[in-house]
Order: sequence, then structure tokens, then C-alpha cells
Amino acid sequence: MSPSERTKGGPAVLVTVVTITRTRPGLLARALDSVREQRLDAPFEHLVVIDDCHDTYLSLREREPLPAGVGWILAGRGPGDVSGPGRSSRLRNMAVRVSRAPWIAFLDDDNTWEPDHLAGLLECAARTGHRAVHSHLKMFNKDGSPYLEQRDPWARDPAQGRAEYARMRARGVVEPGSCVRRDRFDPPGVPDPVVSVDTGEWLLARELLLEVPFTDDFDARDEAELIGEDDKLARSLRERGEPVSCTGRPTLRYHLGGYSNDFSRPFDATFSWRD
Repeated sequence: MSPSERTKGGPAVLVTVVTITRTRPGLLARALDSVREQRLDAPFEHLVVIDDCHDTYLSLREREPLPAGVGWILAGRGPGDVSGPGRSSRLRNMAVRVSRAPWIAFLDDDNTWEPDHLAGLLECAARTGHRAVHSHLKMFNKDGSPYLEQRDPWARDPAQGRAEYARMRARGVVEPGSCVRRDRFDPPGVPDPVVSVDTGEWLLARELLLEVPFTDDFDARDEAELIGEDDKLARSLRERGEPVSCTGRPTLRYHLGGYSNDFSRPFDATFSWRD
């Protein structure tokens, strides 16, 4: 994979927002608007990593000139490259390496942020001195309505989903009648820990991500348990005892329907949990 165009020059930026995208130019446009609307009194950039998709490339070229701070990389695929958490991990790590900011945030192309998302995370990082901070999220169905089912949407089996929802309710992560999910990162030693932070909730120091990159090795057990790159990153941070703090604010708008929770989609030969 070789980088194409991206933002060059200009003032030093504080945050690089990374969005990986493929075959969803309409959703990407929504994500671009969400980042552009961030109320942050500091320079930041939005780096869009196009995963070998000519239509998405054309959609960005048609929008040129792009807003200030927006750049893109076109990442080609080799014969063995397929979509999946391994591929996403490698693209995220590549974006971290080319970033020019001390802080990295990730926004998937099908999600959006509240306008104060980045500002709240940076305030939390400044207050705590931690290199890893995260927000909470609001969960929505694919049609934009709030997700209010009392079932964990990442469980294939309905009974298992209801049991996991009950567990998360007992732990204070979810509550009936609300689409807010109060994700947590319990440290080692906590009984029945909650270690659940979506990639789009994190703000991470670039130096930390260089020390602890996303893991791109996934096996059959990971596939069966739907372990994604965000799960493995959280485990790596927890194993090394990295201090983590939370804003306590649900500023990620998480839209269901991605590969980790849409079990009705047909077989896709371009997707594999394992490379």
C-alpha cells in the first residue's frame, strides 16, 4: 500500500482523526461533516484511509477542494488482502505512523460524534495526565432510531444477548429505556470486570499507539467470540496497566449494522475474520 495525497504544511495539529472507509461514500460524507463540526479551539486534521475503493476515491475528488485539514490516503490491496479486523488493524497502524499529531482519534465511516466530542476528551486527558481516555456512546439502529432493546446487539444468540444485557445492566453500563451505553475499562483485580470501549470512543496518545499498536492476528476463537481490533487493543492496554480515564459523556453516536452486529448480511467473499 502506498500513500496518495494528504494534507501538507499548515500549523501543527493537536489531533489526527482517522477514518477507514470502503464502498460507503454516502456514510463517509456524514462522517466528514461530523468531524468538520467539532468545536475545538485547536488545529486538528481528518485523515481518510480509502481501502482500495475507486468509487470512494472519486467521491472525495468530486468534493475537492476538501475542507481545510482533510486529507486522504488510497491504500491498495494485494491478492490476499480481504476486509476484516486484521486489515482494519493494519490500516489503523499505518495511519498512526503517518500522523503528525500527538493525539489520535478514530471515527468509523458509519458513526458520528457530538460536536464537543474531541474537546471533552482533550479536557479529560489534560486533567488526568492519562495517555488513554474515552467517552461513552449513544446507540442507534441502522434507520437512526434509538436502540432500546434489552439485548446485547453483538450476541448472535438472542438468549445470550439478553443474558449479557442483564449483566451489563447490573454493572451500570446500560439501563432500560435509554440508548446510552456507559462503557468501562476496569483495571486488573476488579471482579467480573467490564472492559468494553469502542474504537470511536478513544482518544489515544500517538506515542502510546506506537508502543502498543493494533494487533492484526486473529484466529477461530476470535471469530467465534466476535473479538475485534478494539477488544484486543483494550486487552493490551489493560495487561500493561495503562491508566485510563473517561469523560462520562455519551458523545459517540454508534450506528448498528456493521460487520460485528449484522448477522443477516449475506456471505461476503471480500471479508474474513482471519487472513
